[in-house]
Amino acid sequence: MDFTAALKLIHANFFFVDIVGLSDISMSTKTQIKKIETLNRCISECHAFTSVPKESLIMLPTGDGCCLGFLQGPELPLLLAIELHHKLDEYNKAKIPSETVRVRVGLHSGNCFLTNDLLGNRNTWGPGIIYARRVMDFGDDGHILVSPTMAEDLRSLSDEYRHIIHPVHDVVLKHGQTMLLYSVYGENFGNKKHPEKGASIRSKYGEETMRLQKTTLYPSVNVELTVMDPKKMLVQHKRTYEIINKSNEPIKNVLHGIAMDVKKEDINDLNIQVFDEKHRECKITSINVDKPDCKEFTTEFSEPITKEDMGRKYTLVYEVEEPERYFENAFLVDCQHYMMSFKYPTGMGIKCPEIYEISQESETKIKSSIIPSIEKGSNFEVVKWEMNNLLKGKTLRIEW
Repeated sequence: MDFTAALKLIHANFFFVDIVGLSDISMSTKTQIKKIETLNRCISECHAFTSVPKESLIMLPTGDGCCLGFLQGPELPLLLAIELHHKLDEYNKAKIPSETVRVRVGLHSGNCFLTNDLLGNRNTWGPGIIYARRVMDFGDDGHILVSPTMAEDLRSLSDEYRHIIHPVHDVVLKHGQTMLLYSVYGENFGNKKHPEKGASIRSKYGEETMRLQKTTLYPSVNVELTVMDPKKMLVQHKRTYEIINKSNEPIKNVLHGIAMDVKKEDINDLNIQVFDEKHRECKITSINVDKPDCKEFTTEFSEPITKEDMGRKYTLVYEVEEPERYFENAFLVDCQHYMMSFKYPTGMGIKCPEIYEISQESETKIKSSIIPSIEKGSNFEVVKWEMNNLLKGKTLRIEW
């Protein structure tokens, strides 16, 4: 007997939704049924659902929700999730808390099988559906969560999608594997608060430092600090690293760390940008530490750095308040040439910055003897320092 004859492998873009709290044993069966019927009605009224030919749609009821597979582009599940949130938001306004319908949604692109059930009806199952369910399961009330493959597909389509699809943090899948989770949110849809289920919070800086010291040279590092809002002491940090690979293995990724004196619950509030020497975006592939005062994440080069490459660089840009008015730079590897600049508006109560060397053992600071250059504008000053042959373990601190 040919068991594969009835199987058909297809690729689809999945929308998986369920009703939050429907399994509450204190909820009556009548209320449960009403919530399920309300969810189904709202989905059936969404344009992203009605505009799709039925032959291009896979439907799988799940009891407390459903899974829909769109055979067309990845935008349809996203648009359906947003439209559904708007409809449920309007519906819930007129309901008491126990009658509201609140959902969580998981989106993923992947493969599934079409097969026949015992009654000869078409049924669907496979890794794409399973993965979409896992993505949804990490969510809480109001979350629209997206797998990394689908998120990158959508973010590459338009700037509008980039503004609403945000990387969150790594989550742990089965067998210890991790995945970077994305969340969709905006005005009246999604949930900006990060989901807490399955979060993988583990610093990689210890092992990364050992790897850097064996494989990487920094001919030059340029740190530029710009005070953007003196009242909030909002500072733009721009770090540019020239990098040489001294190993035989290509360098594909870079681990970044940002420590802060203010609490930032969402990494996306830092307006992070990472790009290479050709201004090509280095995409975030992992967020392994997402604490309010510390972020640690990995980006990927569009073109790996090999041993023969020269002139390769990457730049990290982010914005954060600096109420304590200082910044420290610790060197994990030797640096041949180091440049630091501080640009600030004059007449705003900001003193001329000074640079110190910090002892990592005693934490004492000694004012540097290096004389900076100063560029004066009509309403700003730029103070610059240059240093050579800084060894790993050295820490510099600028105060203003």
